[in-house]
Amino acid sequence: MTLQWIPLDALEPHPENSNRMPAALLEKLKGHIRRTGLYEPLVVRPAPTDGDRPASGAANQDPHTSHAPPKRKFQILNGHHRAEALRQLGHTHARCDVWLVGDDDAWVLLATLNRLEGRDDPSARARLVSRLAEGPGGARRSPEDLARLLPEPQDAVERLLRLAEPPPAPLAPDAAAPLLKPMTFFLREEQHALVSEALKEVGKHCRMQIEECRIRDKGRCDPAPRSSRAETLERLAQWYLESRRLR
Repeated sequence: MTLQWIPLDALEPHPENSNRMPAALLEKLKGHIRRTGLYEPLVVRPAPTDGDRPASGAANQDPHTSHAPPKRKFQILNGHHRAEALRQLGHTHARCDVWLVGDDDAWVLLATLNRLEGRDDPSARARLVSRLAEGPGGARRSPEDLARLLPEPQDAVERLLRLAEPPPAPLAPDAAAPLLKPMTFFLREEQHALVSEALKEVGKHCRMQIEECRIRDKGRCDPAPRSSRAETLERLAQWYLESRRLR
């Protein structure tokens, strides 16, 4: 490996790159680089040419001995969006880690570098966001400010801040009332849209039942029979699992 400053016009995207970043996240990436000037070095390789393809496992160069400006094109393996953000910000060069790999290793890296990642623990993420909200020097950041810094949209930031708050003191138990078990769910956008659609269908079904009941019993009926609610919610759960191919 060798770390180099490479002109952006010498960097080519890999034609097999499958990673895509939404425009909103690209704007946040640009904002971060504009504000701090910091970013992870791009991972590139010398662009293969006819009769000149670097072999996998080739010896890596000493980063302290490579100071000459590159005279050839380089192919991006990881950092396509960083390169685009730098271009849009008017930068001319990018910090790059040059890896000498062949085609097969390049495909493996493309398929893994953008996908090998852990998942946030919601409670730990909430604590981290809450500390960010405290801001430097006691200048508290609003959810709107945090949303400009973080990948999450403002509504998700607000949910994380609520999650970081200490739980309210428990109410005195009522012997006549069942104990409630609060639960918190984190849904991706497509999951949230699916559940919202399902709940609308539940409401439509319940309204139809109420109308049928009023016609049949001339307005005298339980507006939401317990058995009907249970059956409807069970169908909602089945629909959700089947639509997500979890069942």
